[in-house]
Amino acid sequence: MTPLMLLPFLLAPFIGSFLGVLIRRIPRGETFVSGRSHCETCNRTLGPSEMIPLLSYWLQKGVCRHCGGKIDPLHLKVELSAVAIPACALLVRLVGAAFQGVSLNEVAIDPAIFFADCVLGWGLLALSWIDLDCMRLPDVLTLPLLLAGLCEAVALHGWNVTYDRILGCVAGWLLFSGVAWGYRLLRKRDGLGGGDAKLLAMGGAWLGIAPLPFVVLSASILGIMVAMSTTLRAGRFSMTVVVPFGPSLAAAIWIARLTLTGE
Repeated sequence: MTPLMLLPFLLAPFIGSFLGVLIRRIPRGETFVSGRSHCETCNRTLGPSEMIPLLSYWLQKGVCRHCGGKIDPLHLKVELSAVAIPACALLVRLVGAAFQGVSLNEVAIDPAIFFADCVLGWGLLALSWIDLDCMRLPDVLTLPLLLAGLCEAVALHGWNVTYDRILGCVAGWLLFSGVAWGYRLLRKRDGLGGGDAKLLAMGGAWLGIAPLPFVVLSASILGIMVAMSTTLRAGRFSMTVVVPFGPSLAAAIWIARLTLTGE
């Protein structure tokens, strides 16, 4: 492992802290570009020592040091999840190489591609969390992530891969937009949101067109499992149960990125 491979691990807690801000503010319509972090109980602006990822929450025992108000554990959970992203990405890449008969000493992972894996994982983490909370996949996250996928293709893989990514982007959007239109025509109500179509388009921008069938199939299986779990917890069956599809789709996209791209 080169020193550059450690960079995502070092950045992960700070990325997680920023993602926590996005997850809290975007659904509320609050700006995340400006505005200081503050206690949500007393509104006091937080100092640098109160914004150290992971450490501050532990030192303050989960409460504001000024008013004693409880700090939402969401921040800690997101920061820990962000740290897990590079760990999972590296582990999957290493396991994949082992299955191909490559010894650990011979595994060569491009640090730039590994960092791109993490960027995608962090973005999908934020989108999934927001969709679980409020059934939305905000364009302010999805569309920049789509552009990032195309830029990654140009910078690291050349124009042939970029053309395939563009084709995957268009195909992903057309596929889910067509499914949503057909469902609305037959059932007279929405069954697949426009955000899901944009998320699959974003997946195409990171994967190309070939892995999309795997993504759709895997996401559908995961979605069915989540719906069944939700129904069992509710203790009754209902055809009108609403389950966010974004997290299942996001998980399928990231799995495909780590296992099918061969990069």
